[in-house]
Amino acid sequence: MQMKKLHAYSKQNWVFLLLSMLFIGWALAFIYHSSYAAVDGRRYFNLFDDAMISMRYAYNLAHGNGLVWNAGERVEGYTNLLMTLLMSLAALVFDKRYAVLVIQLTGVFFVLGTAFFALKIFELIRNKEKVFMRYLLFTVVLLYYPLNYWSLLGMGTGLLAFLLSAGVLCSLLYVEKLEARYLWFMSVSFGLCYLTRNDSLLFAVLAFLYLTQTLKNGRRFIYAFFAAGFIYGLFVIGQTVFRYAYYGEMLPNTYTLKLVGMPLFERVRNGWGFVQPFLNETGFVLLLAFAGIFFKVSKPKIYLFVFFLISIGYQIYVGGDPWNYWRMMSPTMPFLLILFVLACDAILTKTPQIKGFAYNGLLAILIFGGLLQADFRFLREMSLVDYPFDNEAARKHVDEAIAINAVTDENASIGVFWAGTLPYYVDRVALDFLGKSDPYIANLPPDLSGKIAWNGMNSVPGHNKYDLNYSIKELRPTYVQGLEWGSQNLSVWGEEYYVRVKYKNVWLFLLKDSPHVDWGKVK
Repeated sequence: MQMKKLHAYSKQNWVFLLLSMLFIGWALAFIYHSSYAAVDGRRYFNLFDDAMISMRYAYNLAHGNGLVWNAGERVEGYTNLLMTLLMSLAALVFDKRYAVLVIQLTGVFFVLGTAFFALKIFELIRNKEKVFMRYLLFTVVLLYYPLNYWSLLGMGTGLLAFLLSAGVLCSLLYVEKLEARYLWFMSVSFGLCYLTRNDSLLFAVLAFLYLTQTLKNGRRFIYAFFAAGFIYGLFVIGQTVFRYAYYGEMLPNTYTLKLVGMPLFERVRNGWGFVQPFLNETGFVLLLAFAGIFFKVSKPKIYLFVFFLISIGYQIYVGGDPWNYWRMMSPTMPFLLILFVLACDAILTKTPQIKGFAYNGLLAILIFGGLLQADFRFLREMSLVDYPFDNEAARKHVDEAIAINAVTDENASIGVFWAGTLPYYVDRVALDFLGKSDPYIANLPPDLSGKIAWNGMNSVPGHNKYDLNYSIKELRPTYVQGLEWGSQNLSVWGEEYYVRVKYKNVWLFLLKDSPHVDWGKVK
């Protein structure tokens, strides 16, 4: 009997190893597919543009300029301190191109780790083990494309999903086993979540509320609970003290940019308009997951579902997101998928006639049907038929960066709307027209005219504050990425002060007669 159990366990491990290897193979193909040969003939790898903002901070930190976007300017224009610190390690060891590749590869680890922790949470909730269900759950987490997209393109989403799933697993284990080690692991995991994204504080509050059920077990558990809260608080206090000491502010510049001056009603209206397509795309998964809670009500199921609700509510509160790839909801989607798989099993087991091969087949159809609905819009990217979203813009910006480095000197400056890829590869002072790294822009009132509207939002957060008269007319960058945004158009003025030139088939807008341009290299 013992030998049979050992053989079955070994077989299961081989299946999970095979699924993991298939995912790694797809992820490597995705990474290569998103890379490109630039105008200088070298291959460049690609992160999402906002991740490349963090990479510029990380590169400056690794090379002695501090945790800054521009040397000498202390502005906190990132929201993912822990991810930025990880990036700085890659930037310290590798050159700019391969540091990007290393970060993409860490995304593979984060997704696999998230799937592993989701599997352990699933096993904890469902004591009666069905091996096939475990395979399906592990697979659907790996196949949820928005989580892969953000993780493989360097955003903190993958790191947050990894740490959050680890923290939730430890909280469930602590409630079940009452072993202190799980409590300490949980508090550290949520502390690292906070360093990854400060708004994960909401998830930590939920986790500690869930642990209050252990306080009835005696004074020792009360002391442990508050000790764990103290450990978590050290992360919050530590980053806040660092922020104030280093940047002179209590809140990051990105908070000011996205929330200050934006009326609550307008934010909520934008946020609701943004999440509606997400609710439609995940409707089947969401409805079954919600219904499944009531098939057999349990605290862990409700606990997981509330994590998902928090991510939805927070997305609405902050007014949506510029990109409809569900960045805020992706870290909690593994929890929804766990509930979805459990619900599919509960539906089928209520029909005793369905068992064996028929049960496995119908279960797979239900589960992959829900996943197909959630992933349907992304299938061409998943199958590598299309390039990942915004990949073509990144290719263009790399070529422009190479051209700028070739035709300008180190005293030149660049002005950009896309503050990631191009500034990362250009060793020049950069001006952020949309204000992530410019406190003046971040403190302007938002444009609520409807000129900055997409993805169901009337005014897109992080993109609705700008002053081109200040950024271009007053500061006069050597290179500008464009002369028009929202309700402002400086094209007529720009014809007098800027000229469009070409370097190796790359077009650039350069300041006329600038002494920082080698005019002999352009046409």
